[in-house]
Amino acid sequence: MLRAVPEDVGVLAQAAWALATCPTASVRRGAEAVALAERAARLSGGHEPSVLDALAAAYAEAGRFPDAVRTAERALDLARQQGNAQLAVGLDARAALYRARTPFREGR
Repeated sequence: MLRAVPEDVGVLAQAAWALATCPTASVRRGAEAVALAERAARLSGGHEPSVLDALAAAYAEAGRFPDAVRTAERALDLARQQGNAQLAVGLDARAALYRARTPFREGR
């Protein structure tokens, strides 16, 4: 799928999210998730909170917790500015995990 749409921000962010947050350890690949999410963030101009959420999750999976916290906080600010309360709640919870040096896992 990524080969077919290598510049699709949504596809890149979703793939990064899956690689960073899958509950199955054998599926997670932090470095690849970071690369995909960083590309999505660049393509989106860094103004999409959901893309930054995926990037923060990827950073956390890769053990880059200070980057994860900063990115999640930036995404949280954007989500609040855009009036996306539901995303803001999730981002706030995930930022707390990253501050505790804990990556996010789907289904927890």
